[in-house]
Amino acid sequence: MIDRAMKLYCVITPSHRSLYERFFLPSLNRSVFELHPIWLEQGGNGEFLAKDFKNCIRFKLAKIRESIRQNRSEIIVWSDIDLQFFGLHPAHILAYFDSETDFVAQGLNSHNSVICGGFYAIRCSTKLDDFFDRVAQVTEHETDGNEQEAINSVLATAPDSIHWRLFGCEFYSRSHGIRIPQGALLHHATCVVPGDSISQKTKMLEALQHFDQWNPWERNVYVWRQLPAALRRKLGLPAP
Repeated sequence: MIDRAMKLYCVITPSHRSLYERFFLPSLNRSVFELHPIWLEQGGNGEFLAKDFKNCIRFKLAKIRESIRQNRSEIIVWSDIDLQFFGLHPAHILAYFDSETDFVAQGLNSHNSVICGGFYAIRCSTKLDDFFDRVAQVTEHETDGNEQEAINSVLATAPDSIHWRLFGCEFYSRSHGIRIPQGALLHHATCVVPGDSISQKTKMLEALQHFDQWNPWERNVYVWRQLPAALRRKLGLPAP
């Protein structure tokens, strides 16, 4: 049990504001999460690795380090806003922490230990401040603005720098496949193709909105409807 709300941080840009207002915010239980939204005013459409995307990542990493310094010894969450929640509670996150755990992240996929940069929990300490300082440097100078790649790179080159693990499949991302776990706690709208990413993410989030209220038949229908598009994507074919 926790005696106060867990802090959850996110960055909001104009390009992604509709996702935040339509899906992220209404689905987050703010009686148990203390939301800290941080507004970044900038132009651009938020396309992957575009100039505004890189600027947002740079801004986010600076704010992560700031939040770590402000919350020593606490466990906090950083989340992208192209997500929706299905009854997520701090207890679900704390279940992945033992006394030595520093960092727990959503997995990028379901078959290896690659971290997704869109949702993670941090035990705030000097060690994690130093870790994200290194992530920021690698993001800026080695991975062309890709924070997710930088996190994985830093962990690969210094695997003992922090104690970390992945969240389970209930912290669902579209990159895990089209079969969403019955007990999913969130849905991260990944796996978009270049161009008009917000429209693609909106459709993904709409398709699974209120998933936690679906019956088994509705869940099976969803999977069948996703099969043609998933097959086209796997074969590298364009959308119809």
